[in-house]
Order: sequence, then structure tokens, then C-alpha cells
Amino acid sequence: MNHHPVKSSRIASVGYDESSRTLEIRFHQLTTLQYQHVPARIFRDFLSVVSKGRFYDGVIKGKFPEIKIT
Repeated sequence: MNHHPVKSSRIASVGYDESSRTLEIRFHQLTTLQYQHVPARIFRDFLSVVSKGRFYDGVIKGKFPEIKIT
């Protein structure tokens, strides 16, 4: 999965696999989380918003099945 580096105090990069609708988020603390069944528009919106942390907290966290990778 290709990751896009982002400007955020909490999030280092974001990746998305359209075929499986999986969103992957790498945090600066070296934790990586995957979210399942995420629509592509959520990924596109995530890349375009100014506050990645606020978007993560309000739109992604707790809203999609989560798997901790590292």
C-alpha cells in the first residue's frame, strides 16, 4: 500500500487500497492502524483537510472496524 506523508502533529502518513477499501494510518508514535470498509471519498477528504487529527477523531476513529498492525 502506498502511503502519502501528511502534515500533522499526530499522523505521519496515510495509505488507501481501493480494491479492499482499507485505510491505513501511521502515527508518529510508530503505531499503524488499518480501517476496513472505508469509502474512497473519506480517504480523499482526509488528504485534503487541514486538521488531519480532528478529521481522524471525528470521521474515522470508532466509525470503521480497526486492526492494529504495529
